[in-house]
Amino acid sequence: MVPLISKITIYPLKSFDGIDLEYSHILSSGALENDRRLALLDDSGNYFNAKRYPEIHQFECQFHKDWFSMVMSLPSQSKMEFFDLRTDGARLVSWVSQFCTTVTAFEENTEAGLPDDRNANGPTLISRATLELVASWFDGMTIHDIRRRLRPNIEIEGVPAFWEDQLFDSTIPFSIASVQLVGSNPCQRCVVPTRCPDSGSVLNEFSDTVRRKRKELLPEWSDPSRFDHYYKLATNTKLALESNGGSISLGDELILPTN
Repeated sequence: MVPLISKITIYPLKSFDGIDLEYSHILSSGALENDRRLALLDDSGNYFNAKRYPEIHQFECQFHKDWFSMVMSLPSQSKMEFFDLRTDGARLVSWVSQFCTTVTAFEENTEAGLPDDRNANGPTLISRATLELVASWFDGMTIHDIRRRLRPNIEIEGVPAFWEDQLFDSTIPFSIASVQLVGSNPCQRCVVPTRCPDSGSVLNEFSDTVRRKRKELLPEWSDPSRFDHYYKLATNTKLALESNGGSISLGDELILPTN
C-alpha cells in the first residue's frame, strides 16, 4: 500500500469553484499557496460564503491555465466576466454586487489564506476511496459530485476509505516530498455539503446518512475519542514545527512516521 497524491485543488476565491494543479507550494505559514487567497465580504464585514448565502451556488467559475485567470458566470442571467484575481478584486466586487447587493468589499491574504480553521490552515486531505464510498451512499451521486460538496485540497490514492483518519495525531508529523505536516482533527462539516453545488437544492438526508455510516464504518485505526459527532470527513492539517513548507506534486508519496 503506497499512498500517493492523485489530486491537488485550490480554491482561490473562498466558497467558489476551484482549480486542479499538477504541483503547488505549501507556504511557511502552512497554507497551500493561493488557496482561499481572496474572499468577498458582505455589508456587515462577514464572508460572503456558501454557509450564509446559498445563492453562491448560482455562480460558476472556470480557470484558464493559471490560478488567477478566472471567468465567472451566472448562467441563469447569461452573464459572464473575466477577472485577473491578482489585480481585479474591486472590479470583482462591483460585478458580483449587481446580483448580490450585500457584497460590498473583498479581503486578501497572500501569506496564510483565509481558511475557516485558522489553527489548522494547512491543506485538507482525503482519500479517493473515502470519496467513492461516501458517494455510493446516495443514489446517482458520483465521485465528482462529492468532491464538489466537500472541497478537499489533496486527494490520496492507493489507500482504503478513511485511511486519512490515522493522521489525527497533532504531535507526530507525516511527510509529502520535503514538507512535514501534522493532522489536527477530522474536518467538521457544515450545511454546504448538503446542497447540490449547481442548484443549491438541499439533500435532506445527507448529514444524517454521513453521521450514521461514518460511525458504523469507523475503521480500527480511527480514534473514537476524536469524534464528538460523526458528521466529519477529511483531515485538517497544519505545518509541523520543524518544517518551513516546500513544494508538492501529483504522484508524491505521503510517508507516515516509522514507529
